Amino acid sequence: MYCFNAFIFAAVGLVFIATHFQIANCLMLLSDVPTPSFIIDLQALRRISEHSLNNNGEIPHIRCPKNNLLLKPFSRDTSIKHNNVIVNCHFPIIEGQPAIGYLHSTVNRGRDDAVPGEDDPISTFLAEIDLDPTLCCNDAHLVLGLNNHHVGSYYWARSAGAGSSMEAPGVRYGGSDNTNNKDANSKGILRWLDEGGPTACNSNDGKRSEWVNFLRRWDTVQLLPNDGQDTLLAFYKWYGQSSSNDEGSSTRIFGISNEGRPMGCEPAVVCEWKCTLEEGI
Repeated sequence: MYCFNAFIFAAVGLVFIATHFQIANCLMLLSDVPTPSFIIDLQALRRISEHSLNNNGEIPHIRCPKNNLLLKPFSRDTSIKHNNVIVNCHFPIIEGQPAIGYLHSTVNRGRDDAVPGEDDPISTFLAEIDLDPTLCCNDAHLVLGLNNHHVGSYYWARSAGAGSSMEAPGVRYGGSDNTNNKDANSKGILRWLDEGGPTACNSNDGKRSEWVNFLRRWDTVQLLPNDGQDTLLAFYKWYGQSSSNDEGSSTRIFGISNEGRPMGCEPAVVCEWKCTLEEGI
């Protein structure tokens, strides 16, 4: 009898562990998505929407009025609900308010990996990232970000809400200055605007951009595109057109949310968007 009860308890325990492992395995975080990608903050989208969107997890369609690009949400998680509401979004950047659209990118090389002759001037080189400048019309700027682990406890609260879209002052993003290497043109480069680095470029409150000095390979960063609608169109042309006929491919456009999660934690990915161009373009 004792052996039988022990067997039952062991079996129940295995089922419990397997169930919770499956749930945990289904949770996709921002750090799990491929890069480069376009990230849409659903909580910020709900705040600016002219429609009455309930905070019940339902995800609307998004239309870019500038180019009539329509984003249709989908998710393999059956608990995520979609609705037929279409939200017109210009992806505005308003100081002091959370941004809606971010560019998510992985660091290929940090300062310690700078190559003389290729990354000159070395004194201003910060990092090479995998975001091709043509995807954002070469017009984006680095921000504190959504999952920045370099800023420590001082900026822990800043990485939630409006703080995630706070600019890292004194840092320039653009293409490589190396005109002799054709492959370098597709690489995004982060540089100090001044050779004095954080001392000359930093903000008055201390450390808003000093953390960029410590970026290393495989770190992820976020940037704000100054024209979110044109950037989404570029992502659609680069990734979305092939994915429209291939269920296994990705548009690289994801929706994130921190609803129901502890403040300051990494956002969960709740959906991906498929794109279509409406008639009239």
